Amino acid sequence: MTARQMANGMTTTMRWSARMIGLFAVGLFGLFLIESGARIVPALSWSDLQGMPLFLALTVAVAGVLIAWKQEAIGGLMSFTGGALILALAYLASGTGMTFTAFLLAAPLLSAGLLHLACSLGTRLSALHLDRAPQAIRSGRWALSSTAQAR
Repeated sequence: MTARQMANGMTTTMRWSARMIGLFAVGLFGLFLIESGARIVPALSWSDLQGMPLFLALTVAVAGVLIAWKQEAIGGLMSFTGGALILALAYLASGTGMTFTAFLLAAPLLSAGLLHLACSLGTRLSALHLDRAPQAIRSGRWALSSTAQAR
């Protein structure tokens, strides 16, 4: 197995891990909306940091997870930013009392966002290095030619 194949395999594993973690977060958000969204969402207020701003941060993070299936960098950035905003808003509104609970909510969104960003960066770097590689390396003949030259 070549280094490129190993890198592609690792990127694929990270990508699917990010997607599965993200789907878990989307499922929790959907369950929240189905279970109590109709009575809670209309009562949210912009004046309370745990109201509409927190709900908006959660919505941005969940939308980022879904967007990351097509646009990894944009979706990963949205998911990570939304997760970080959840933590910041919970801390500002409640102090340290709700920080752990907010972290439990934001952890899947933060990790999915970071994994999507890492996959996007890995894919871009891999394409950049492949474009700069000599023709023998790009075609996979490099290992054969270097082994033959060593004899």
